[in-house]
Amino acid sequence: MTHPREKPDYGMGRTAYTALVGVLLAGAVIILVINLLSDRESGTVGLGEIGIGERVKPFAVPEARSELEGDANVDPDRACQVEEEGAIRICDYFGEPLIMYFWFTRGASECIDQHGVFDRVARRFEGRVGALSINVRDDRDRVRELIAKRDWSVTVGHDRDGAVSNLYRVGGCPTFLFIDSDGRLIRAEVGRTTYQRLRAQVRSFLNGTGKDGTGKEKEGPPGR
Repeated sequence: MTHPREKPDYGMGRTAYTALVGVLLAGAVIILVINLLSDRESGTVGLGEIGIGERVKPFAVPEARSELEGDANVDPDRACQVEEEGAIRICDYFGEPLIMYFWFTRGASECIDQHGVFDRVARRFEGRVGALSINVRDDRDRVRELIAKRDWSVTVGHDRDGAVSNLYRVGGCPTFLFIDSDGRLIRAEVGRTTYQRLRAQVRSFLNGTGKDGTGKEKEGPPGR
């Protein structure tokens, strides 16, 4: 029993309450981040916003296997005017549907296997959709080694300083972008996928349904 002239000791209660509030706040933040990273309909890429239906930003970046050195050019007025041998210009892909894959290996080693999925799907739809892979800030020799060892055929650009990933607000790996022939972002996917799922998404992208799609359609020869 508490003495009438003594104040009750609420120390333990306050500590428990503070701890509970902290846990709830941390949980809310985690849920928010997960929702942002996994929202497949909002048009978010990573943790930034790129409006669905908006034209994507121009850039030029060295092809990973080329001899061209340097950082990416993201100047909106000059990127598509880059003439150096070994440069990849996204503007050259406009005029046809395009799928892009952003990836890195530091802290995200599974993205190497995801690149294999992307490469297989790109082969499957070769001639019907363009495909471009952008590696972000990995060691270039390491990227070249992976390309040769894994026998990837898709074009790989090397974003040495992360300028392109920053431009596109890429916050996670893997990140897949679906861009129409007018250079407009149609869909953004962040998170691990499978060959079957990505193939269905590309098929529906080409059909213009905006859904996963399960209908049959003539495709190219099966990818390896």
